[in-house]
Amino acid sequence: RLALVELMLAMAILAVIVALMLTMVTQTSKIWRRTTGKIEEFRGARDGFQSMTRRLAQSTLNSYLDYLTNSAGVPVAYTRQSELRFLSGPTTNILASLNLATTNPTMAVFFQAPNGFTTNTSNSVLQNALNTWGYFIEYASDTNNRPSFLSGSPKPRYRYRLMELMEPIESMSVYNYTSGKSAYKDIDWISNSMTLSYTNRPAHVLAENVIALILLPKLSPADMANATYTNTYTPGGGYSDSSLAPTYIYNSATTNQYVGTVDPILNSHNQLPPVIQLTIIAVDEESAVRFPVAYAGLSNLFATNFTNASYYSSDLSNVQSSLIASKMNFRVFTTDVMIKSSKWSGAQTN
Repeated sequence: RLALVELMLAMAILAVIVALMLTMVTQTSKIWRRTTGKIEEFRGARDGFQSMTRRLAQSTLNSYLDYLTNSAGVPVAYTRQSELRFLSGPTTNILASLNLATTNPTMAVFFQAPNGFTTNTSNSVLQNALNTWGYFIEYASDTNNRPSFLSGSPKPRYRYRLMELMEPIESMSVYNYTSGKSAYKDIDWISNSMTLSYTNRPAHVLAENVIALILLPKLSPADMANATYTNTYTPGGGYSDSSLAPTYIYNSATTNQYVGTVDPILNSHNQLPPVIQLTIIAVDEESAVRFPVAYAGLSNLFATNFTNASYYSSDLSNVQSSLIASKMNFRVFTTDVMIKSSKWSGAQTN
């Protein structure tokens, strides 16, 4: 009888150990699947982020020096000029005339680069030809991105997406709007040739569930530390990461971002920014499903953030705190992109 009791006790202990082991294995398996799932969830955002940094680094303006003439055709100055463009900043500002604040939150960037992209196979030899390129966030359904055999079914999925705009070399039209034709102005080189809202636009989804794109053009460390201009302007120091684009807006077509300034080191006219601080914020699919419920739109979240470049760090912290409070799973990707073709000069003020 004693042996039977001992056997039953041993079996009970073994059953408890097996139960504990099964619980541990189950929990470990759940954690592994969840972690692996999170890695896979953000792989698309990470790949899109890396692709975007490579493309931005290839931006070009092909600027040159030539005479600037007045309305009578008389030369009045010898200045830096270019027919190419670089434009970045909040969509509510740089694309204000297109009324895209609701569907295209946070920021966007558009530029030219020698990517050699074409949809015409006979142009395959033009590997370094110029394209107009761009990136922006869009909140929309996936209807236009589906293959034809899925048309009408299943129910459309509304998500925030990082979009990549690619104008083929055979459609390269920026020169039509920037080669001295006074009838065109501002962002016509974007809006007239590549309407962002129509279904056949030259754009595709680069990454799903990317809710924010933040671009901060900056001076290089050398420009901030060693800027001295004799006979023109001698800055007293104090340049920072926010000096070049204090409101995040950078437009190579404008003479200067500052009204009334004479500081040549801040003159963006026909110049590429030396550095761009690039940041994207991505959420996982589970959070994306709940996102429209948690927020009426990203405009509510970003309305008071990322408007003053001096507060970039605190604004990013505010957004992260808001997402955490709403139990959103997210990742922040950020890096400084060096623009290879940038030859920053402070030799002129116009």
